Amino acid sequence: MKILSINISEPKKIIFNGKELITSIYKKPVDKSVELTDLGIMGDQQADLKVHGGYDKAVYVYSHKHYQLWSEKLKRNFDEFGLVGENLTIDDFNEEKINIGDEFSVSDCILKITQPRIPCYKLGIKMNDRNFPKNFSQSGRTGAYMKVLKTGKISPGDSLDLIKKEKNSMSIYEITDLLYIDIDNIDKMKNVIQIDSLTEEIKEKFRERLIKLGEYI
Repeated sequence: MKILSINISEPKKIIFNGKELITSIYKKPVDKSVELTDLGIMGDQQADLKVHGGYDKAVYVYSHKHYQLWSEKLKRNFDEFGLVGENLTIDDFNEEKINIGDEFSVSDCILKITQPRIPCYKLGIKMNDRNFPKNFSQSGRTGAYMKVLKTGKISPGDSLDLIKKEKNSMSIYEITDLLYIDIDNIDKMKNVIQIDSLTEEIKEKFRERLIKLGEYI
């Protein structure tokens, strides 16, 4: 896999339905090397730290291959990098083949997959489609967050190379499917919360759902 673009932004104000919002979803490409810290890319900031950023969600990656899917569905041509607010636009990032806990080297850095993207309403604003967050989630083409295990510098054009395949895990796609489609699969949910590398944020969603289904763990 190859990094086609590195995208960053600072929080900016937008007006939506007559209300002022602050968001960092409008990320723009940089054409130089950037410093990757354990909290993400130097120069990139998050507007809402309750749902974005932090050590477990330091870097958000997304596949450029999915741009075509959304171009066809929304009948618009998406050709600018940073389409869904991703930090790293990857040429072909396949959620069905990449597991939670998989580790990748990028230049002299090491990153680890921690969870799929959970979209908020601001993604719908950026895509000018209120149904987009739902369609995005249910498609399974959500990209993923990564934790930085080793800091350093990365550049556009760097390769993302798998160096460790997580055992006893599930793919990003499977986790997303369980979150939004296969929502009553008790056995799978019990297995998911045993995945060490999955974020507590996602595990808690499944714990709460299991309790509602009468399963006390």
